Amino acid sequence: MQETKVQKRQVAYKVRINELLKGRYIRGEGEWAPNYIEAGDKQVSRANILAVVVSKSEEGNYHSIGIDDGSGKISARSFEEESFADGIGIGEIILLIGRPREYGSERYIVPEIIKKIGNPLWVKAREMELKKNKGALVGQEAELAAGYEETEIKTETEDVAAKIFELIKGVDSGEGVDIEEIIKKANLDNAENIIENLLKNGEIFEVKPGRIKVLE
Repeated sequence: MQETKVQKRQVAYKVRINELLKGRYIRGEGEWAPNYIEAGDKQVSRANILAVVVSKSEEGNYHSIGIDDGSGKISARSFEEESFADGIGIGEIILLIGRPREYGSERYIVPEIIKKIGNPLWVKAREMELKKNKGALVGQEAELAAGYEETEIKTETEDVAAKIFELIKGVDSGEGVDIEEIIKKANLDNAENIIENLLKNGEIFEVKPGRIKVLE
């Protein structure tokens, strides 16, 4: 019986746009090797960006929006017939998860997930988070970031997601865990939705239909 290979869902790294523009673009070799951008010590094949929409257009056979996070500007493009940007206006803040691509000398993102962000404080929170990850926060800035994470960032949904994430890790013996088993053990009404979001965000992946595993 021929063994079927399963492609792991890549982590969606939180990055600044200028990291995607300045990093070296590497084209993957082989069936399961994704293209990625070298951003510091990260190999970014999927990016998680918080930015403002600065333009919208339809050019030839694709739809495009321009986004700016204060560090640089990049476009998100889709070649699907239906526009991914319907209902999103210029000046709105969005969370974009997608795959960086390079054509000629131009870089862009193929979007997978787009969500509108209503509270502009999330932009400041993301900036603090990125600085903190690089060890750049000191003094009052660090105290502000810590306080903001406690009061603004940690929501009930995120707390539940973290518990389900740890539950999957704890139950998994190496071959993945049945989704229904996790839903039953979690004993939560929204467990299925939380698992779906973890899959979309690349924090877990399906080793085969109905069986999930933490991406390590």
